[in-house]
Amino acid sequence: MPEFLSPAWIEELDAALRDAADLSALGPIEIEQVVSGVPRQGEVRYRVVVDDRGARVDAGDGDEHAAVVRLTTDYATACGIAAGQENAQAALADGRLRLGGNVDLLVRQAPVFAAVGDATAALRGATTFPTP
Repeated sequence: MPEFLSPAWIEELDAALRDAADLSALGPIEIEQVVSGVPRQGEVRYRVVVDDRGARVDAGDGDEHAAVVRLTTDYATACGIAAGQENAQAALADGRLRLGGNVDLLVRQAPVFAAVGDATAALRGATTFPTP
């Protein structure tokens, strides 16, 4: 079982997205997730890219200004959202989740989030969430 936000988890996220062939029709969009306070890692950032080639994860510390939309949060909030125990809209309203970049595009591309959620449901069920 992969630990949330570990390199193995990001690899499995990438594999799940690449296997979801129908996502390419929903793009293009690039969403960067930045999570601080990750146990044994500090800050983790990765990008979900959906375009005419399909969907995939681009992990690493690329140009922080290249992502179209950026979601920034702390580890506890990210775990709660990923595990389905926390509502992203509530975290946004409380200031624990911050949006950056082209937020209008994020709103217009809302179906991407639902499709990514569907494509990664099995991974969510197999993910462990270590405490800091």
